[in-house]
Amino acid sequence: MVDVLRLEPLLFPAEFTAHRMRILVNGLDVVAATYPADGFHGQPVAGFGPSWLLGPDGLAAVPEAQEVAVGGSDMTEDRLTVHICQAGSEVVWDRWRLTVIGRVYKEGPELGLGSFRFDSYAYAEEIAQATKRATRTWPARLVAEKLEATLWREGWDQDGGAWIRRYVAIRAPEDRPDVVEISYYARDLSGQRYALRGTYVVTFPVDGTDPDVQAQAIAHRLGQEDLKPISVHQPPRRRKPAGRGAAESRS
Repeated sequence: MVDVLRLEPLLFPAEFTAHRMRILVNGLDVVAATYPADGFHGQPVAGFGPSWLLGPDGLAAVPEAQEVAVGGSDMTEDRLTVHICQAGSEVVWDRWRLTVIGRVYKEGPELGLGSFRFDSYAYAEEIAQATKRATRTWPARLVAEKLEATLWREGWDQDGGAWIRRYVAIRAPEDRPDVVEISYYARDLSGQRYALRGTYVVTFPVDGTDPDVQAQAIAHRLGQEDLKPISVHQPPRRRKPAGRGAAESRS
């Protein structure tokens, strides 16, 4: 009996700042299954980006086994890897390993994932279909990705200009195809704090005209205007205190 692979691109998911992927084998989310219920120290986990997993160095199978990083919270600290190879009419996944900052945290049976065998034709077809799902476009997505590229070139993760200390995420949910949503930390002009408490979310309407022109116009406003009056303020989340039982168990 062969196993069944399903790849579900997560485009602009709320819990991540970039596109991600759900990797399902026989209906099991293999990335989520190898982590605790709260992910990686409270950070959500999922398959890595579609551009990586669907690219030539990702899930594509070749006769020589390749170790591929398939998911985790991000690609800099933790990662779940698997060996993938083409074996005749099948594609084999085995030798699972979870590493944290380059050190093996769990591997093999400890992860609860065994060897999976996929029909090679069905496997290639699923990658092709996932590529179509991942590359579908709508007006806001085109503008958001142009805007993201523009702001990255300007160092968006370090300094957003006179009013914005740092950007958190740029989103264009498919269920709102004509809106680009930007979350950011606002600069504390008093200089007493790194940034004002909490984050701000501002939305911009977009249309089907040139996405480059629209992205440049939004970038100009972000750099030149105080957008807090038209933004929604989101207070910082309060950390939940450790439960009494947990504290006693550590004493």
